[in-house]
Amino acid sequence: MGFETDVVEKIIEKKKEKNPFKWIFITVGVLFVLFVIYLSSSFALAYQYKDRVMPHVRINGVEVGGLTKQQSNNIIEGMYKKTYDDGFSFEFKGERKTIENKDQGLFELNTENMVEKSYNIGRKNHWIINALKLPWFYVFNQKVELDYKLDKKLFKNLLETEFASLATPPENTKVIIKSSDNETNEVEIEFTEATGGESIDFFQGIENVEFEISNFSNNVIGLNSQNREPDITRAIAEAKVEELNELYKLNGITLTYGKDWKIDWEDYIHMVELQIDEENQIITGINKELLSGHIESIAQEIDEEAVNAKLQIIDNRVTEFNASKDGKELDKEESYRLINESISKDKNNEIELVVSITEPEVKMEDVNDLGIKEKIGEGISDFSRSPSNRRHNIGIGAASLHGVLLAPGEEFSLIKTLGDIDGASGYLQELVIKGGETKPEYGGGLCQVGTTIFRAALDSGLNITQRRNHSYRVSYYEPAGTDATIYDPWPDFRFVNDTAKHVIIQTKLWGSNLAFEIWGTDDGREVEFEGQKKVTRMKDLIPKIFNITVPGPAKEIETEELEPGEKKRMEYAHNGADTVFYQTIKYADGEEKKETWTSHYVPWQAVFMVGIDPEQKEKEAQEELLKQESEGEVEGEEESGGEEAVGDEE
Repeated sequence: MGFETDVVEKIIEKKKEKNPFKWIFITVGVLFVLFVIYLSSSFALAYQYKDRVMPHVRINGVEVGGLTKQQSNNIIEGMYKKTYDDGFSFEFKGERKTIENKDQGLFELNTENMVEKSYNIGRKNHWIINALKLPWFYVFNQKVELDYKLDKKLFKNLLETEFASLATPPENTKVIIKSSDNETNEVEIEFTEATGGESIDFFQGIENVEFEISNFSNNVIGLNSQNREPDITRAIAEAKVEELNELYKLNGITLTYGKDWKIDWEDYIHMVELQIDEENQIITGINKELLSGHIESIAQEIDEEAVNAKLQIIDNRVTEFNASKDGKELDKEESYRLINESISKDKNNEIELVVSITEPEVKMEDVNDLGIKEKIGEGISDFSRSPSNRRHNIGIGAASLHGVLLAPGEEFSLIKTLGDIDGASGYLQELVIKGGETKPEYGGGLCQVGTTIFRAALDSGLNITQRRNHSYRVSYYEPAGTDATIYDPWPDFRFVNDTAKHVIIQTKLWGSNLAFEIWGTDDGREVEFEGQKKVTRMKDLIPKIFNITVPGPAKEIETEELEPGEKKRMEYAHNGADTVFYQTIKYADGEEKKETWTSHYVPWQAVFMVGIDPEQKEKEAQEELLKQESEGEVEGEEESGGEEAVGDEE
């Protein structure tokens, strides 16, 4: 038997020696078949779910495997609306309140993002890796975390508003003004007693909201109360007496931004309080609620919306013009913080307010290529106490200048721009003084236009080529020496646009004020005036006045427009005078031009209109003529000629 066994073993060993890799091939073959089966399953699975979420994928526990993106989105959105559209309910001390979610942006699911993540599972890696992983989705679940936005600050504010009446917050010690002396800035104060209270734990309530959201549930959430001690006790307040007195010594508050706003000491002292800063330190400061009324009032003066530029030109005249303008808005929160900090830390009671500047969407340079970007000069005059016809004529004349466009080198003529000054053009008759007489003529009052545009041209530093002052001083055109008279056809007022870009004239008329603005491009020229003092703006100029002369007796002019014997003052007496001021224009290239502007005004007596009876006047004239003939005094009259009177429109 032993021999036979040995023989068999030897035969087997020989067979093995003949095919030593057989079992390796068998093993590899089996593995290959299994791999092909696995890979085929993966491809079949990928094909089956080519437009769908892979199996066993869940969004926060909600099965979306096998669904399209749109189906997944609809399911999640539907659950969201069903669960949270009515808001979140809270309960405290038996009272239930609902915080509405709709249209408040309180809670929002990022559904699209979650669906996209769920769809990308099994697709985001290389196709071979994806294929190898896919069959495992039948064994292991794939989870997409909930993605949402919860405005916790807004949630807390809404909860505090709803449950404010149910909480009993602690009362800090407050400062009470017992008496005050505004002459010495001394204050006698006392303190209230602090008391403990009960608050609602809103933070725990919001944590419970997040728990409900994570489970796609929305149960009523019970709010818990917690005892709270006051932050500022009487002992703490009494230790701050010296710091409080330092603030009381300040003479009110002055807030600035282009102008000053003063909060008087009597109001200011009631704003001083004890506060808790960001580091939980007790400090002195200014009560925000009491200061807010002042800040709000100031904001109404400062705040302006940005203005977009508009420019439309028809027939060489600007028919629509809006200069672009930056917007301004008082930053109330930042201004309060700065005021509080300046007074509390630095004892500084003069604070510049914080104002945000917003640029317009459309600026002047965006709407034209003429170089019209900014205001380069302005002239203003006041025609208070003008009669109605004069006001009417000023309005028509001023409108004639609105939108006038001047090319570089072009000369402006006021007489030409006004056109026909007659009734057909809309003008009314108003008294003018011409040739020593006061008489009604069409267009009385247009010298207001001439004077104002003269001031605008001066302020802009443009080249003035023709100007004549009035014969005598007129109250409408004070200060003396800054006026310009016109009368068709002469004298005229003229200036040349000596800039490299176009300029336009803009009219502003409000109340009894007339202004002309000249817009163009600031080419760097600087204008300075010297009269009684040096100034850089025309509106601040007061010329030097000298050689003042007193007028003669009042002058009476007979008229049939008044009742016989009726007397009406037409003009007050004016002293004669001479005036002078100097204008210096410094150009960007260093060139300097100096102009001397002189005006001579004759003394002008008071003028009265006196009513006469024409028949009586004729009778008296006949009697006087008969008397002269009887005495042999009439020898005949020689017709005499003379210079044509030059009128001053007035």
